[in-house]
Amino acid sequence: MTDTYRAGSHPAFIAALVGLREAAGQPSYSTMHQLSRAPGVPKELPASTVNDILTGKRERLPDWGLVASFVKVCHRHAELTGLPTDALGTVEQWQARWRAARSEQPARPRVTGSHDLFRTPADEAERRTTRTVDRLMRLAGDGDPDAACRLAIIALLTGDRSAAGYWLHVAARHRHPHAEALAAHPRPAELAAELAFALGQAYEEEGPAKLVIARFYYRLAAEHGHPAAGERLRVLRAVPFGKLLPAPLFSPAPAGTRPGVHRP
Repeated sequence: MTDTYRAGSHPAFIAALVGLREAAGQPSYSTMHQLSRAPGVPKELPASTVNDILTGKRERLPDWGLVASFVKVCHRHAELTGLPTDALGTVEQWQARWRAARSEQPARPRVTGSHDLFRTPADEAERRTTRTVDRLMRLAGDGDPDAACRLAIIALLTGDRSAAGYWLHVAARHRHPHAEALAAHPRPAELAAELAFALGQAYEEEGPAKLVIARFYYRLAAEHGHPAAGERLRVLRAVPFGKLLPAPLFSPAPAGTRPGVHRP
C-alpha cells in the first residue's frame, strides 16, 4: 500500500478509495453493485451510493459497512480479472484508516427546517434536474465517457473541483474530445460554459418536455458570463411552467462544442 492510503483526513481517504478502485481494475458501478450482493459482503453498493462516495458528494465519511463492502468488492473484482491483490490492502488495514479519518471529522452540523420537494413548479424542476444528473451518474459509473464529461462540465460550473477532476479523468481515459479539451484549457470553466450552452440548445430543440433541462444548462452557462445563455434563459423564464414555447431561432454553436444528447 502506498502512502496515499496512510493519510487520515477525509479527502485523502476518499482519494485512497478512488485509487483502490483503479488498482482493482476500475470495475463499473453496476459491476460493483452486482458483486456487493455476494455472501460475506456487509452492504449492497448501489451505483448512486458509490458515485456519491467517490466524488465527495457526502459531507461525512461513509459508514464502515459501506467501506468494508467497497474493499471486499474491489478485491473480488481484482481476483476475477487476474490482477494482484497484495497492494490493495486488507479489510483490517482499511478499517484502521477509516477510523483515523473519522477521528478528524468535524461535528455534524445541526439541520433544521423542511421542504416539500413536489409542492411547486420550481420544486418539480429541481426534481427533474436531479433525476437527470442521477442518470448521468449511473451512465458514467458504467463507463459512458459522454455522461462523465457532462458531469465534469456541471462540476466545473458549480465549483466542485474534486468531482470535476474525477469525471474529467474518467472521460479523458476514453479519449473523449471535450474532456481532453477541458483538461488542456487554461480556463476550463470558460469552455465548460460554452459546452453547457450548447447542451442547453440541444435540449431546447428536443421540445417542451426538455425545457427544464435546457434551463438548467443555460443557467450554469449564464452564471459564468455566457451572454447568449443569459438571453435564452430570460426567454424561457417568461414561459409559464408546462406551456409550449414558440420554436426558437438557434445560432450555430462554435465548432466542436455541440454535444449529442442522452435522453433522460
